Amino acid sequence: MKRQDVLDRLGFFTPEIKKKRVIVHSDIAAEADDQFAVVHHLLTPTEDVRGIIAANFEWKYRTHPRLAAEAGQSTEKSYQEGKTLLELMEIDDVPLLRGAADYIADPEHLPESEGADFIIQEAMRETEEPLYIALQGTLTDLAIAYRKEPKIAEHITAAIWIGGGVYPKGCEEPNLQQDVYAAQVVFDSDIPLWQIPMNVYGKSFLSFAELMTKVKPCGEIGKHLVDTMFAVNDWYGKVPLRLEFPHGEVWSIGDQPTVSVLLQSTTGSKFHYEQVGIADDMTYVKKLENRPIKVYDDIDMRLTLEDFYAKLQCCFKDPFR
Repeated sequence: MKRQDVLDRLGFFTPEIKKKRVIVHSDIAAEADDQFAVVHHLLTPTEDVRGIIAANFEWKYRTHPRLAAEAGQSTEKSYQEGKTLLELMEIDDVPLLRGAADYIADPEHLPESEGADFIIQEAMRETEEPLYIALQGTLTDLAIAYRKEPKIAEHITAAIWIGGGVYPKGCEEPNLQQDVYAAQVVFDSDIPLWQIPMNVYGKSFLSFAELMTKVKPCGEIGKHLVDTMFAVNDWYGKVPLRLEFPHGEVWSIGDQPTVSVLLQSTTGSKFHYEQVGIADDMTYVKKLENRPIKVYDDIDMRLTLEDFYAKLQCCFKDPFR
């Protein structure tokens, strides 16, 4: 089935002039929020989703010794989860590509990445339709694409990144620690960058009770999203670590703001501009020679979540349940 056939179930249409090309880049199998964001992008008709890049999350295995046996498989796990999402949504015309298998260990020998090649291909395509890259994990593949073809910076409307510590100092943060060098490349590049740091994306909470009433009844995809989240929550509940996260019956779907900023543009959001780079210790350093980047200070999560629930229900809810 074509993606448009699914979108037709929404019952409304958006003007062609309002549509934007979007590449969704996600470590889809890293935990339980990534799937929600990928599905939301696919159900948003103002987005012409050109492709989905399955990213690695090897940092998870480098920082948790008990998981070391699974190292080297994260890109493939993300790819397979991406296939599952597309199959459950019955969408067969959105390309799914593999990103790099790990971080950039040697800047002189860039990892293979069909995702990076796809970014170059789409950026250099002759069209007036704006191009956004929604990045919900490592910046590795965007950095590889830029290193291979710096001219992509002239053709990307914005790279939207979930990641980085709290301003003004910065700190260790999961999406940043996956590939600090890649972040340094992107921050020092000319690519227009919209950053959603951890103090903002960390506000994106939903409750399990919401999931049971608003997501699980929405077909096989709704059931999959909820069952996956509950399984991850259960796994964390068995890990003998004193972690604030997760909380037991709520979850932060921190990747969803990549949809938020494309839905809202400048309305309903607060942001400021910074001219910074990334230090090796993951703190920010002032770099007045760098172009300004847009840093979001707040987003409208009410709109984001209600939009997500409504789209799922329009497209997948069984009217007889």
